[in-house]
Amino acid sequence: MKRVLFYLAKMADASATVRVKKIPDNLYEVCLTNLVNYLQRSKCERNDLRSLPDSILMDVYYKMLQEKRLCILGAELSELDIFERLLRFSGAQLRLLQCFQAVIEHGSKLSVELASGYLARCDTNTKSRNSLIQLGLRLGGFLNEAGWYADAQRVLLRCRDLCQAQPQTTHYKRLTLECCHRLLNTQSAYCCFPAAAETYALALKLLGLPDDAAAKLPDGPIAIAETCSKALQTDDEEQKSRLDPCPEEWCGGGGGGGCGAWGMSALLARLCKEFSALFFVRCDYSAAHAWSMRALSLLTPHTPAKITIEVLRACGKACVVKRRFSEAGLLVRQGVALARAAFGPAHPRYAAALLDYGFYLLNIDSITHSVAVYEEALSTLRRVFGRSSLHVATAQEDLAYALYVLEYSSGRFYKARDHAERAIRIIENLVPPDHLLLASAKRVKALILEEIALDTPAGQDMREPSLLEESESLHKAALELSMMAFGEKNVQTAKHYGNLGRLYQSMQKFQDAETMHLKAIAIKEELLGAEDYEVGLSVGHLASLYNYHMNMHRAAEKLYLRSISISLKLFGERYSGLEYDYRGLVHVFTQLKRHDRAHHYNALLQHWHDLREQSKAEQQPALGDEQVLPLEQLQAKFFADND
Repeated sequence: MKRVLFYLAKMADASATVRVKKIPDNLYEVCLTNLVNYLQRSKCERNDLRSLPDSILMDVYYKMLQEKRLCILGAELSELDIFERLLRFSGAQLRLLQCFQAVIEHGSKLSVELASGYLARCDTNTKSRNSLIQLGLRLGGFLNEAGWYADAQRVLLRCRDLCQAQPQTTHYKRLTLECCHRLLNTQSAYCCFPAAAETYALALKLLGLPDDAAAKLPDGPIAIAETCSKALQTDDEEQKSRLDPCPEEWCGGGGGGGCGAWGMSALLARLCKEFSALFFVRCDYSAAHAWSMRALSLLTPHTPAKITIEVLRACGKACVVKRRFSEAGLLVRQGVALARAAFGPAHPRYAAALLDYGFYLLNIDSITHSVAVYEEALSTLRRVFGRSSLHVATAQEDLAYALYVLEYSSGRFYKARDHAERAIRIIENLVPPDHLLLASAKRVKALILEEIALDTPAGQDMREPSLLEESESLHKAALELSMMAFGEKNVQTAKHYGNLGRLYQSMQKFQDAETMHLKAIAIKEELLGAEDYEVGLSVGHLASLYNYHMNMHRAAEKLYLRSISISLKLFGERYSGLEYDYRGLVHVFTQLKRHDRAHHYNALLQHWHDLREQSKAEQQPALGDEQVLPLEQLQAKFFADND
């Protein structure tokens, strides 16, 4: 056995040139296959694998995945020492993610086992504190990227406690900030908002930053980094150089292990990006945008590609919800191009950038392109994570909603419904029944069921009442989850009120529908302002209720005109939502016997149809054709006039 491993190692360690010239491409693979089959049969001598270099060990484990030897693979990966070796090996990440997820889908509790193993190791005190902290950062970061947020949080909380239990030197304060960065990413993604607020407050305290995203900071990334570096220093360290080196893990790497002001700038950029992400999921879009722009300003030519991509994605999403679409398009396309160049088209980080691009396309009314991008992202994520992952569920929910919007006129909602139901099944299997992640998926399914019910001819399907009732149940469940997480004064809660209003209109509960719409409008106006897209959407829905079901045509006229004004201001004449407002006004003026005005809006409706036909021929830039701007040029577009 040892001799076999020796020759296997010799082949794998041969230089690329020698291997190409002297070793057939399939010989190494054949040896790996035979070794895996031998290990499966013998059930012993696996300790001999420990002597292999990390690169070959990863090859052996990946071959176990390919050969479906998942029991033995799970047994190997559950050993924390082995997993730690693989986490340190920079070439293993994508294959390790695939092996990890395949073992879990096979029935293993690998995520729980690794997290518990780390906590047990911390309790036994058999390793140095520094090594435990470094392992916690790596393991917690990996579990977070794999989508196992609860276990990632367990690891990172213990890691944070280890950091804070040490003498509070600059060294351990920076490690605490590294932990805060990973914790915020995990807690935001898993909707742990009270815990995330604590992590956010701790990070701000360590950095000496105000709890105000709009507060003025020193100009330039170096000045901000030096300010925060000074806040981290203890009294006995004030005489040390502010450019003391630090390990690569703290600052994102790139500079040969040297942190200094450039490295501190990279760490700050990541933290500001996580602050933005937290406010984004909490629907505080102004704060999300402000923190994302601060992160963008902190990027430098020395910033690693991974950090740059994360910041571009956060900025792009924040610009979308702030309706700054030209800026958003520039940022998300840049993020997609850089992710493809840095990680390749098979990597989940590229898929994540595609999801943001799909979100942007959906919001600029490029629905067909949005669906295509979401489908590619889902396909990539499935290849890495299989069919039972929160990452896959998120992509399926996004695709379901895009398909719902795309097929709104055709009524072909069954593909959208399938994706929504798959997303719900995955999430229900992975989170508690009262988890907020279920709210959005249930909302999407409820919208789809409502339209299916309305499009079903009377008397053709006896399930129509039950579809509407199921939709109501889903909407109420989503509203309850949102109220528990955010309270009533939140954009997400307002959206759920609006969805219930539309449903009650379909169910002919018109007074209840009016109440829900008015609640939605009041909350959105208070939080977003009177001219926001979300306000216009709810105003249009209330206009429809007054127009078609409550005979309040003069009130409906004012609401339609307000909705049209908001849409034209934000999206222009081609916006898809204008169709319903124009049709509504034609009906209003017909009922009011004002036929000249009805004719006017009929003409506008026809003009809208002509513009939509023109837009169908217009193409979004194909994936892979994005122009990548130099960082300085990109930043100049955002900050040249604002310094």
